Amino acid sequence: MGARWFVEKTKNLQISHRVREIHLSTQSKFQRIDVVDTHSLGRVLFLDNMAQSSELDEFIYHEMMVHPALFTHSPVRSVCIIGGAEGATLREVLKHEPDRVVMIDIDEQLVDICKAYLPAWSQGAYEDSRVELRFEDGRKFLEETQERFDVVVIDLSDPLQGGPATLLYTREFYQIVYDRLSEKGCASIQSESLNPARIEAHARVYNTLRQIFPYVRPYGYMSHSFHELYSFTLASKAHDPDGIDIEKGFHEKNMHLRYYSPELHRGMFKLPRALYDAYGKFDRLITDRDVVYYPGKKMPSPAK
Repeated sequence: MGARWFVEKTKNLQISHRVREIHLSTQSKFQRIDVVDTHSLGRVLFLDNMAQSSELDEFIYHEMMVHPALFTHSPVRSVCIIGGAEGATLREVLKHEPDRVVMIDIDEQLVDICKAYLPAWSQGAYEDSRVELRFEDGRKFLEETQERFDVVVIDLSDPLQGGPATLLYTREFYQIVYDRLSEKGCASIQSESLNPARIEAHARVYNTLRQIFPYVRPYGYMSHSFHELYSFTLASKAHDPDGIDIEKGFHEKNMHLRYYSPELHRGMFKLPRALYDAYGKFDRLITDRDVVYYPGKKMPSPAK
């Protein structure tokens, strides 16, 4: 009826968002970037024509990505964030008062766009003196640095065929992460969809991490902007996250979070039977020579 629509499309699925206003449509060196005000999700960052973060529910994604790991390893002195251009992962990390945070994102243009168009996400976090912001390949940084971190947060977009994130979902990369963690360190990893039609990527990430870390705990969350259940996986060198009682530390920090809580932590590592079946079925490790892709989706061709 004369409305404008922004369309997400994969091989077998199309989702249309009714548009209030398109603020920006551009192509960086690495990806297509759109910032769109929608009727259903508020302001949305789309990367390569797929929703990456929305005003409606970004707090769910970022609280669930950060706090289980930082409460598992508490107190936290140093944190490394790989990705996270919106600045909201950084925002949540800083609530734990670390001494130092190193954030690495490969796309400087995207970070600048997020600062300009999504300021409610970062809430001034980029101006914090404890933060070192670097624009380079996150894997290369971890390979070359001698610094060790208490927590590494891997906040990546999906591994699209031809995209920049593919080699940050492999056994070789996860081994580098393990080597850069402190003695009792842990990593929080964006580990893909729990949709039964697309479960292979998640299952292979889980099985790959289990070859490296003694404690590997996946957990799901509802992402309204991703239209389905998604997951993170917490991988720890020394502590089983499922055995950590965060109640005392949580209330001492008095963070006033909107989603994550001690009650949620106590139950969130309990998984449905179908996931264990998938772990048994899709047990091939992800390697630099045998990568995993988000199914049915490739990098879009640059606009001419």
